[in-house]
Amino acid sequence: MPRLLRWPASLALSTAACLLAPVTLSAFAAQAGAPPPARTVDVVEHLFGHTVHDPYRWMEGDDNAGFQRWLVAQGEYTRGKLDALPALKGWQQALASTDGATVMHRRQRRAGGRLFFIRQDAKGSGTLMVRDADGTERVLLDPATLQGDGGHASITLYTPSPDGSKVAVNVDHGGSEVTRLEVLDVKTGKPTGDAVEPVWGEFGAEWLPDGSGFEYTQMAPPAQRTGGDPVQDMRARLHRLGTPSSQDPILLRAGQGEGVNPSFAMPSRSFPVIEFPAGSRWALGESLGAQADQRYCVAPQAEAVKPGAAWHCIADLDDHVQSAAIRGDTLYLVSTRARSLGKVLALDLSRPGASIGQARSVLPLQGDDMVAGTSLYDVQQVAPARDALYVKVSRNGIDEIRRVDYRSGKVDAVPMPLPGVASLFRANPGQDGFLLELRGWTTPPKSWRYDPVAGTLHGLGQDEGSPVDYSMVEATETELVSEDGTHVPLTILHRKDATLDGSHRAIVFAYGSYGISVLPSFKPVRLAWVKQGNVFAYVHIRGGGEKGEAWHQAGKGPNKHKGVEDFVAAVQRLSELGYSRPQRTALLSGSAGGLVVGGALVHDPDKFGAAVCLVGELNPIRLLHARNGANQIGEMGDPRKASDFPWMLAMDPYQQITPHTAYPAVLLAVGLNDNRVSTWQTGKFAARLRSADTSGRPVWIRTDANGGHGMQTSLGAEAAQFADIYAFLDAQLPAQ
Repeated sequence: MPRLLRWPASLALSTAACLLAPVTLSAFAAQAGAPPPARTVDVVEHLFGHTVHDPYRWMEGDDNAGFQRWLVAQGEYTRGKLDALPALKGWQQALASTDGATVMHRRQRRAGGRLFFIRQDAKGSGTLMVRDADGTERVLLDPATLQGDGGHASITLYTPSPDGSKVAVNVDHGGSEVTRLEVLDVKTGKPTGDAVEPVWGEFGAEWLPDGSGFEYTQMAPPAQRTGGDPVQDMRARLHRLGTPSSQDPILLRAGQGEGVNPSFAMPSRSFPVIEFPAGSRWALGESLGAQADQRYCVAPQAEAVKPGAAWHCIADLDDHVQSAAIRGDTLYLVSTRARSLGKVLALDLSRPGASIGQARSVLPLQGDDMVAGTSLYDVQQVAPARDALYVKVSRNGIDEIRRVDYRSGKVDAVPMPLPGVASLFRANPGQDGFLLELRGWTTPPKSWRYDPVAGTLHGLGQDEGSPVDYSMVEATETELVSEDGTHVPLTILHRKDATLDGSHRAIVFAYGSYGISVLPSFKPVRLAWVKQGNVFAYVHIRGGGEKGEAWHQAGKGPNKHKGVEDFVAAVQRLSELGYSRPQRTALLSGSAGGLVVGGALVHDPDKFGAAVCLVGELNPIRLLHARNGANQIGEMGDPRKASDFPWMLAMDPYQQITPHTAYPAVLLAVGLNDNRVSTWQTGKFAARLRSADTSGRPVWIRTDANGGHGMQTSLGAEAAQFADIYAFLDAQLPAQ
């Protein structure tokens, strides 16, 4: 799946002339009347026939002390305002009791007769646990016990060795997602002494089949990062257990310099990863990025562990391959090139000169059967187990698992215990069957292990219970007709006894990037909003993957405005159906979804009542000056190109703010340790929106000094954030 999902300055200004003294900022933060002001120093550029004004460019830069002081003061001001809201205490109590009673189990893995998993409650971001063969469960690593600079520790990822005797754990601090990857002995729970860093938190250890070592994707030293971007120029290295990490050889490298392999070169913004599947003589090399399509190459495992190995590339970006896996001599690929909803292909790697053109289809699919589609859940599209190939297929938004027998090619549907969406689907090539977890909008996750001999699913004993009775809430599936006549799916969560008279406050959520589908998810913090008589709706806008790759392309790049139109049309649809009215409806999104919530704000400010944007992408024409910016080119476009710049400017919320306009109330939120989307994008947008606004409604920035992009947010922190959001909306959306 895409990695780092959410993402040379010629006219950069010195920030020295733009700084406001800390004392002045603190004084403004203490005032009740107005948020801390932002000085303007307009930068004017003429780019590809367009004149671009950028009065808040002084905020840019990773080490901009002046902006950081301004942002902290914004957070202090907003905190004071939020704390004074009359509804806040009630929401804090309601959500604290909701999350306080919740215990989640996630990221289950089987290895060596053991079950590994993360257990999470309201107090932390998750503890690594193991269940031994005798059923005994014990703690392997509680990150709350770890000390380190940069805030609280979190486990971003873990990977057991093939025999389950060791586990490699990624740990970050303060939500930064920059981790130390350390190996623990599972029997004792103690470190083995093997550790590597820095490693981006999405990239775990890729173990060698014999467990003697692992491949890892290391971040480049600061001096070797293109444009200073911490997620560029990564390299795949091999660590042998018991050896100094300083001696780990570079196997593949993005960009230029030591370790580049001419047979598998990749741009600096790509992420090199190598998998060593058990039971195969082949290694799978991957050039990954924040886009649906990826590049895949293969090499013999005996050669792939050496620098300079000769890689044979099978799938390039124009082959539209979204995932791949190897079993024995067979390479399985999921491609959308010939079918927007995806095809599962198999290629015999033992054939000389094997190419994707020789691949054959191994899974008959009909109608709306969809195998493609990027997910934020812990899900494999194709999962080779020891006994068979298992494939996740979605039909009308409900997931099912198909079993493809290796020898006969016979396809069977695995009976599902309940209708739902897979939030966990994982197989181990050294074991039979798979792990599965299903959930719905109002159904807590339930998890199983599939036994192919018995043909049954056995419960893992880790089903998540509902902390509160939500039996009064139901989900209504409907659709809207967007501005150009396109029918767009819409999910509405509401009380069963809701009166359709337009009297309810409503929140509409959308995302619409990378082909990621907005799938059913059991979220008590959101159901609590509905239980109180409000409405929470999810609109499946173009740019996502709900209807395959064609749906993604229909809302990507120059078509981004289509997703904005879908988003705004959902507000009107809720009004038509009697759930709410536009002035009582708020829009909610974040990260790359900042483009659609920001787009709706600047293009249709009179069609809804308020907006909430979390860690948002809001200034895409400055993409290459932001952290994780170059990684987003495949999805967002390249602002250096005459072909891309005009439509990137058109979808840039910051640049499309119109002076002397009445805008709705806006709450923006950032984590001060965010390495995915630079916080200055939120700062610039807020400052410019305030200067243009004539409505007098608030534009507040909520800051979290101990948070990043929100990938490892604890249940307690999530409850606190949504208490603020709901109290803000109670104050801004009229009750009648």
